[in-house]
Amino acid sequence: MGKKLYSDEELLNRLREFASELGRPPSQNEMNESGTHAAKTYADRFGSWNEALKTADLETGTNEPNGRPATPKADLLVDLKSVAEIVGEAPSERTYRSYGKYSVKTYCKRFGGWNSALRAAGLEPNVELNLSEEALIAALQEFAEELGRPPTTDEMDQDGPYTSDPYKRAFGNWNQALQRAGLEINYTRNVSEDTLLSELKRLSEELGHIPRKEEMQDQGKWSGSVYQKRFGSWNEALTAAGFEPNTRWRIPREGLLTELRELAEELGHPPTTGEMIKHGEFTTQPYRRVFGSWRTALQAADPDYLDDYRQSNTETVPFGSNWPQIREEIITRDNESCLRCGMGREAHRDKFGRDLPVHHRIPRRRFYNDPDRSVDDADVPSNLLTLCIPCHRRLERLPVQPVVD
Repeated sequence: MGKKLYSDEELLNRLREFASELGRPPSQNEMNESGTHAAKTYADRFGSWNEALKTADLETGTNEPNGRPATPKADLLVDLKSVAEIVGEAPSERTYRSYGKYSVKTYCKRFGGWNSALRAAGLEPNVELNLSEEALIAALQEFAEELGRPPTTDEMDQDGPYTSDPYKRAFGNWNQALQRAGLEINYTRNVSEDTLLSELKRLSEELGHIPRKEEMQDQGKWSGSVYQKRFGSWNEALTAAGFEPNTRWRIPREGLLTELRELAEELGHPPTTGEMIKHGEFTTQPYRRVFGSWRTALQAADPDYLDDYRQSNTETVPFGSNWPQIREEIITRDNESCLRCGMGREAHRDKFGRDLPVHHRIPRRRFYNDPDRSVDDADVPSNLLTLCIPCHRRLERLPVQPVVD
């Protein structure tokens, strides 16, 4: 299947437009995720990614592959220690991806590996380094049984008992780990582009909209990364299938924060990156672009988040010890419908893909660190009401209502 050809100037203009919307030169990952063309397209055409930036007059004067200044090692170590303080232990690679400011790959590249970075920060190396082959195989087999098929590396990194990294260290590569566990190897190199595109169109018909990369990951036959490698980027795969490129990364800052707060209230705790991908309206990518890291986005949505996290042994405490049960009681009390517009629970689930929110008239943060009230006082029935997502968003912009005892 032949690919469309573009002139050098067309490629450069699209690169400049993308940089203008971001407010800075894009990284290769950003270009692959949301750009019109893949970073490899530019590297092949202009010799390298940095040469493409230079030709487009976007050079930053650094030799970093993503066009950004190199982050000082001291800054990397400070953030690593900060995350360790938050979670109460030396963070694993997966934990750091959720709360850290920088890329795990940056640490591995600058320090020679994740555990070397932990040692440089004065932290004990991650225990995953010392896992036996038997323990790794048993965990992999159990996860495969849970999924009903052999997991991909993306699935292992996101939801598995361990990341894929200790498997690659122990067995050489992911397919060899699958083979040692007696599982079928994930071969994708022999799958034709037409077959990949047919699966993309099938999922689109099933969902009723153009799939996101994460939806392909969760519900498609192959992961989104397979499409990215084969077509250069997710957007180029969408274009090849006859779909409009995904532009959801242009979501306004306040829209991202509103969605994050609503999902946190629905879950009863600040969402993890995995929970945002699974339950949220957006992926975590636009949050990382706008705020720099997932942790910074959580802080922007709730300035008290980090203090409350440090003071609690679990993420659920700041939302009230019995929040899931209370939330269900409030929705039942309100006849399983929005009190402002009357939208029912099932209709809401069908339309928005999630349950009705329960709103706090007085925000939870006003009960934190109050010597006269506990956080559980935020969850009294008189302070709670059931709303649909649109009404909840409108009400969040109104003045706070007093609680009637």
